Amino acid sequence: MYRKSVLPNGVRLVTEELPHFHSVAVGFWLTVGGRDETEAEHGLSHFLEHMAFKGTARRDALAIAREADRLGGSVNAFTTKECTCYHARVLAEHLPVAMDLLSDLVLQPAYREEDLERERQVILEEIAAQEDNPEDLVQVEFARRFWPDQALGRPLLGDAEDVARVTREALVAYRTATYRPEQLLVAVAGRVRHEEVLELAGPALAAFANGAPPRRREPAAAVPGVHLLPRDLEQVHVCLGTEGLAAADPRRFTATVLQTILGGNMSSRLFQVIREQLGLAYNIYSYLGFFSDTGLWEIAAGVSPRHLPALLRAVSRELRLLKEKGVSEAELAAAKEFLRGSLFLHAEEVEQRMLRLAKNEIHFGDYIPLEDVVAGLSRVTAAQVQELAREFFRAERWGLTLLGPVSAPGELDF
Repeated sequence: MYRKSVLPNGVRLVTEELPHFHSVAVGFWLTVGGRDETEAEHGLSHFLEHMAFKGTARRDALAIAREADRLGGSVNAFTTKECTCYHARVLAEHLPVAMDLLSDLVLQPAYREEDLERERQVILEEIAAQEDNPEDLVQVEFARRFWPDQALGRPLLGDAEDVARVTREALVAYRTATYRPEQLLVAVAGRVRHEEVLELAGPALAAFANGAPPRRREPAAAVPGVHLLPRDLEQVHVCLGTEGLAAADPRRFTATVLQTILGGNMSSRLFQVIREQLGLAYNIYSYLGFFSDTGLWEIAAGVSPRHLPALLRAVSRELRLLKEKGVSEAELAAAKEFLRGSLFLHAEEVEQRMLRLAKNEIHFGDYIPLEDVVAGLSRVTAAQVQELAREFFRAERWGLTLLGPVSAPGELDF
C-alpha cells in the first residue's frame, strides 16, 4: 500500500507497505547533484555526501560505522547528476535506529576541519582510481565533451585541482544554498507503517528550514563531435552517445524497448553481432539514462586498435538497420518479456522498491504501479520503435570519444 505526506516545510514522505518482507529500505533523497553546481562549486555535491559520514553533532565517524554495522544491513550514500541519496536497508525491527542515523547524517553533519582534510585525500584517491579505470573514464570524458562548459558534463567527483582547494566554508555555503526542505524526499519500502515513519522522522524533518531561494538548472546543450584521447592502453575504449528522452517523456516506454533490442542484454543486436558473430569485443552494451529535462543514449565497448574501424562499421550498420528495416514482431515480443521479467524480479528486492518509489515521486510526483509500467511497455509497437530510431539514430546527433592507442578519428555512417 502506498501513502504520501507533505510536511508544512515541504519535506515529502512516501511509503510502500509490504508486510510480507522481513526488511525495510529507507532513502533520504535530496534533488541536488552535480548538475546544481556552479563551476566554482565543482565536486561539492559528492564532497558533502562523503563528509556526512565523518561525523555529526551526536556521532563521530567510528560511532556511525559501528552503529551501521550493528544493524546487520547496509548504510551508504551516492551522488548523481541530479540527486544525492543517503540510504539504508535493515531488518524491520531496526527501522527506528536507521531513521535516526540517516536523519542525523542529512540534517546534522559537523563538517569538522580535521575530517575534511582526511576525506579530501580519500576523494583524491577515488579520482585516481577512476583515472585507472578506462571503462569508466571514457564515459566521464565523453560527457565532459558532449556537454562542454556545463554542469551536466562535468565529472561528479570533481577534478583533482577542484577537490584540492575545497574549504569548509565552501561546503557549508553550498549546502545552505542547495539543501532545502522542498528538495528533500524520504522514501521507505518494506515492512513499515506510514504512521511509524511520520512518528520516527517527522519532528526532525519538520524542523528542517532553509530560506535560500531555489536554484534554476541551466538547460542542456549538447555539442556532438569526435574526440581522441591517446593513452598507453591495450584497448581503445569507445563511447558513442546522443541525447535521449527526459524521464517523464511519454515515449520512454518505446525508448526502453528499443534500447533493449539494441544493446540491453545478451540477445541484443550489438552483443550478438559484435561479440558473437564478429568476435570484435569482449564487452559491448548500450545504456539509456533519463534526466529531468533530457536523457543520454550511450554505446560502450573496448576493442583492439586494429579492430576499431570494423567495430564502428558494425555499430553503424546496426543503427542504420533499425532505422531502415525496424524490428520484427518476435524481436519486439522478446524484448517486452525480458523487461517484464526484470521489473517483477527487481520488485522482490526491497531496495529496488524504495528506489522506484523515490524516482516516481521525483519525476512524476506520484506512485506508478508496476502493472502500469508493464502495460505501457506492452502497448509499444514495432512502428513506434522504428519511428524513434529514425528520430534519434542520426549520425550528426551523436558524439564519439575514443580513449587509448588511437591516432585517427573513427567514422560513423548511419
